[in-house]
This record gives sequence, structure tokens and C-alpha cells, in this order.
Amino acid sequence: MPQRVGIIVYGDKAYVPVNARFPSGIYAAIDPVYEADLTAADLGQAVGAAMRHGHPPLPEPTREEWRQRKDPILTATKARSWKELARNGAAYSIDWSTSQVRLDMTRRDDKGRWQNDPQKVRLLPAGTPLEEILELILADAAQQLEVLRC
Repeated sequence: MPQRVGIIVYGDKAYVPVNARFPSGIYAAIDPVYEADLTAADLGQAVGAAMRHGHPPLPEPTREEWRQRKDPILTATKARSWKELARNGAAYSIDWSTSQVRLDMTRRDDKGRWQNDPQKVRLLPAGTPLEEILELILADAAQQLEVLRC
């Protein structure tokens, strides 16, 4: 079964939520959200903890339920909005399948929102060690955070 993990880098921490899955196939971050220092070892522990939860199934929400939902990422980071997160951080997703590992990294669009950056997509062989994937994320995060500081 495919596996997906999302990582939000905000400030000097990474946040790794458990991803639930709706019947439509869409994933959504749920609690718990694991906090990690920006090191491969600490981030690896957080990713491993989130992966052990798998993808709990959730019933498809109504529009009203989705609108009233408290986002666990915003709660964990204490950011006021996704726009604030995007302005001061970066987002990543790792998707494992039987044939490959796909790593998506974000950039900010002209409105300051995250969007996947097709220039940064990495398609890695199945079985690529997690540490190698995390090093790619940490290198990109360091670069993005340096740009934000300037």
C-alpha cells in the first residue's frame, strides 16, 4: 500500500502530522503532529512515528465540517494562517510506492502561497534510505530559510 508523509518546516522546527485518508483518496493532516529538530536523526524519528499510524480512514466531511475543522498543523506550529506558514517556512511530501519514492518540495507563488515546485521534484528508486531523502529535505529547508532571513 502506498505511504505518504508531509513535513512542514517552520522556524527552526519540522512538523510531521499523521495523514488520514478520505474515501475520495484525499489525504488530510490529523493529530498527532510530531515536532522535530532540523536534524536527520530527529526528523527521521518523527517521520517513523507518523508512518507507524498508517493512514487512518476518515468519513468524507461536509463543507461545513471542513470549514469548521481546526487544522492540526496550525495548532502545532502556533501559526495564525497557512499564509504565515508559507511566508516563514517550507512544505514537503514524500510518497512511497512499490516502484519509486517521490519527493515534492514547495516554492512560494506570486501571492505568497505554497505550490509544488516541478523543478525540485525528486523521483528516487524504491528502497532509497529515509536518511537520504531527509538530507535532501534538510538541504532545501536550509536554503529556503536562509532566503527568508535575508
